Amino acid sequence: MSGYKTFAVAGAGGLGRFVVEALLAKKNEGTISSVSILSRSSSGHDDLVAKGAKVVVVDYSSSSSIKSAVTGVDVVVSTLSGSPLGPQLGLATGAKAAGVKLFVPSEFGNATDGATEGFWGEKDAFKKKLKNEIHLPYAAFYTGGFADFLFQKGLAEVVGFDFTNGKITVPGEGTSPISWTTRRDIGRFVAHVLTQLPKEKLEWRIFRIEGDRTSFNQIIEDYKARSGKNVSVAHRPRSELEEKLTKDPSDGFTAVLLSWDKGQGASGKPEELANSEFPQWKPKKVIDVILEVYGN
Repeated sequence: MSGYKTFAVAGAGGLGRFVVEALLAKKNEGTISSVSILSRSSSGHDDLVAKGAKVVVVDYSSSSSIKSAVTGVDVVVSTLSGSPLGPQLGLATGAKAAGVKLFVPSEFGNATDGATEGFWGEKDAFKKKLKNEIHLPYAAFYTGGFADFLFQKGLAEVVGFDFTNGKITVPGEGTSPISWTTRRDIGRFVAHVLTQLPKEKLEWRIFRIEGDRTSFNQIIEDYKARSGKNVSVAHRPRSELEEKLTKDPSDGFTAVLLSWDKGQGASGKPEELANSEFPQWKPKKVIDVILEVYGN
């Protein structure tokens, strides 16, 4: 076991909520002693507080506020959105000053090692800063896309997957394999390894995980086979995605879709995956997520 007992999660509105819930389960088991939510506001987390979390208000523009917020914390998990070199950089610097032992940067998506452009390049640059400048050990997680997020009603239709009306427009060719993991499964995996693995298997490590590895085209075939329903399928040319991103380089969502179509959506090679670090994990497949939302 790692011996880490006190945890703080920055950014508990999206993925962070699932990480907090998984850590609270460890707290209730007696494995760890405390789970703090770092937040700009004291309100908005009543349900997590009721389960045992503590909200700590932090001003990310103030180094003294950050240091005070994470003093006594062993592990800081960042799920902050936006540029990794923004508030997260101040958080890591303050964490080092406060004596935090391990930092989990806000990766949780495509593999970023070696990336030089866009926010993936910033994510990789941030990991290098943690090691070479801040000297704060990290554990990073490459998870692929969030299946439960992308295929939720409302967003799925924006992407092009209208299962309700049986009309699908695949972004790009749809042939490239993509790693997929639900946010709840990510939270469970993160909480497990941060508490169960020895420190030497956590520090400076990248965990490549996935609940499923499949392409958009295969997802459609699985849906037709499992649901018994037929769907009409069209494809949105890659050139349209490229044109949209050229017009708005800050469009991160289109950048992700384009990266997937170019074959950059896998967490790593199959032999590089760290799923085996949690033998009881049993993450959900994409098709099971879709059928839970849209029915059989």
